[in-house]
Amino acid sequence: MEKKKVLVTGGNGFIGAHITNKLIEQGFEVYVICRSGKSENTLFNDNVNKGKIKIIKADIFEFDYSNLKEDFSYIIHVAGKVSAYGKLQDFMNINYNSTKKLLEFAKTLQNLECFTYLSSTAVYGYYGYKNLKENDLKRPFNNPYSISKLETENLVTSFCIKNNINYIIARPGNVYGEYDYTSSYEIYSRVKNCKMSICANGKYLSCFVYVGNLANAVIYLSTNKLCYNTDYNITDGHNETLKEYLTKVAEKFGVKPKFHNYPAFIAKMVANIVESTYKLLHIKKTPLITRFSVWQNCADYNFSINKLLSTGYTIETDFDTAVKKTVNWFNSIENK
Repeated sequence: MEKKKVLVTGGNGFIGAHITNKLIEQGFEVYVICRSGKSENTLFNDNVNKGKIKIIKADIFEFDYSNLKEDFSYIIHVAGKVSAYGKLQDFMNINYNSTKKLLEFAKTLQNLECFTYLSSTAVYGYYGYKNLKENDLKRPFNNPYSISKLETENLVTSFCIKNNINYIIARPGNVYGEYDYTSSYEIYSRVKNCKMSICANGKYLSCFVYVGNLANAVIYLSTNKLCYNTDYNITDGHNETLKEYLTKVAEKFGVKPKFHNYPAFIAKMVANIVESTYKLLHIKKTPLITRFSVWQNCADYNFSINKLLSTGYTIETDFDTAVKKTVNWFNSIENK
């Protein structure tokens, strides 16, 4: 039986590489569009070297999809601009306009079964809520990333309905796990060295999802017809607070959970001052502290995954094991 072909954009990144490796494990023929054929993920690199992953080196914003002659069964769109700071137009160019190009390509495929877009729970905004469902109001924080994600969600939904394309909107919460050099590495380093700062005593509910579980959920939803044409929140459903998560990390490191706490009003004030200064001075680099990162930790930021679980999906890796795996990865690179 011929293997089904999957196109993964950004398939060498933190989340994308985990999805790609899982697809290979499950017997799919995988093509990855990325700017580099290399990844921080060693298993991804091994799969490339063994010829199990076909690399298409390109920028998703500039790529000419007419050069692709394969008829893909699934497209999993992971690539995009992710940052807590920047200009809205930059995010729209990459997140919205590049998705529009990819959708136009999807429309030409004869055997496409599903188009999956990885969005974010950031589309709901940071207003304090518990167990929020997919059909609840979406009020993205005044941040270009959040705004561009919701605009792109709406694009995917309307385009796919108009052109009779099955789709999935996947909204991961706060993703962590092995090979995450964007946030997990910094957080785990600070926890291990007792230098982690938190605001509001870390007392609010969060929405963590282990990257291995996220990859499983995305593939499960993308390849099951009964799941199509709707949106899903994706977290591990543990309903832990930020402090509980960080305490678990400290426990796995074997260190005392010691955190430097700042009252919410002080953290928000500092974030406002820092961002305003950066904008005034036209500094393009992302500040160490942003309104985006502070606000989501100063109120409950928690989502229902009942819709996901109702499909028959089960969470493979439990909280304790997931944190342990991430700590082991961190220790392995620290000891090199």
